[in-house]
Amino acid sequence: MGRPLTSSAKSVFVALGWVMLGLGSLASLVVATWVIGAMGEAANPGAPASAFFNWMIALIVTLALPFAIAVWKHQGDTRRISLTMAWLPMLWNVSGLLIATQLVPDLMASALRGHGAWVTQSRLGDSHSATRVMSALGHQTADAIAPLPEEDVSPERSVELLGADDVDASRALSVPMPEEGTAILMDATLEGPGGKVTLPYLFDTGASFTTMTSATAKKLGIEVPEDAPILTFNTATGPRESHMVYLPALQLGRVRVDGLLVSVCDRCANDHSEGLLGLNVMRKFFVQMDYRAGRMLLLPRIADERPNRAYDVEPVVELEVEGDAELWLDRVRWVILVKNRSTMPLLDVVPVVKFAGGPTLRAAKIERIEPGKTGRALVEGKATVDGKTSNGHYTLGLAEAFW
Repeated sequence: MGRPLTSSAKSVFVALGWVMLGLGSLASLVVATWVIGAMGEAANPGAPASAFFNWMIALIVTLALPFAIAVWKHQGDTRRISLTMAWLPMLWNVSGLLIATQLVPDLMASALRGHGAWVTQSRLGDSHSATRVMSALGHQTADAIAPLPEEDVSPERSVELLGADDVDASRALSVPMPEEGTAILMDATLEGPGGKVTLPYLFDTGASFTTMTSATAKKLGIEVPEDAPILTFNTATGPRESHMVYLPALQLGRVRVDGLLVSVCDRCANDHSEGLLGLNVMRKFFVQMDYRAGRMLLLPRIADERPNRAYDVEPVVELEVEGDAELWLDRVRWVILVKNRSTMPLLDVVPVVKFAGGPTLRAAKIERIEPGKTGRALVEGKATVDGKTSNGHYTLGLAEAFW
């Protein structure tokens, strides 16, 4: 009785071994085909016939060649060919992948990072779970083959001191500070489609945005649509809720600030001033207070050729993640939807994902979003800092945007 049992057990283990070899060959075939396909797509991205060509090359390399070797070796003996094909593809493909990781690691890693999800992406879209999984696997495999240098993605940044090269002293504004009270008034020239108007404004460091009255908007030819974005913003006297509109320009002395988001707030005017100068204007200056001399000095920062207007644009856009905000292998592959609710086209918009206690990830640039339209930007990256996973809480914002 012992011999038949031993013989049966041996047969079972042998059969199981061949099954495991077959599964290993199948797994290695899938992985090798995926890697070769990604490299082919990287070499010829988006070509109409590239997908079919890539698959043909991948299958020839991973399956047809080992099959040809098995046929040549066993000269038509179908049984031995079948047994050889249970293990030869695994040996062939694993060996080929290991050799490639030593000879062309950067090429493989670059292809997997850029095109690891190209098959599912082209058929299911960027926001499908399968695409996100394939992208995460591609990046994870690429990191194992050729790790990228660690980037500083911490939300904390050191504070840079302002130097003499950061301001234009020749256009400095000197504003008297009244002895009685704390209100600092200065003349501001507002420009709109219908002309210009110069009005006294209150310097208010507590106001998030500059304001103007509905009467001023009418004089300037600025329409306030009923569906204009409504924002609750802070002032020195408390929060205010009002419609936000685009102001073409505002000028203080010789300093002109183009493309501002302003709040239409009638309650922000009084007998002394027609509105508040908020942080979206004041952030263009380095402010010095000299209480002994009774003066405030506004030193304009040297403007970029094309100043970033993300601070002004962000309140008039709607930001959301397309589909579910899933993380795979601690990686993000999301499409950020940016809806333009302003009356002006938005240019070169760069959304960001800010993880609480984690990194800030920049999305791809959206070249133009017309009023009322929605732009799409892909963001990819790790939701970790120093190897520690973020708690998953995030906010969406804008790193760059222009009117």
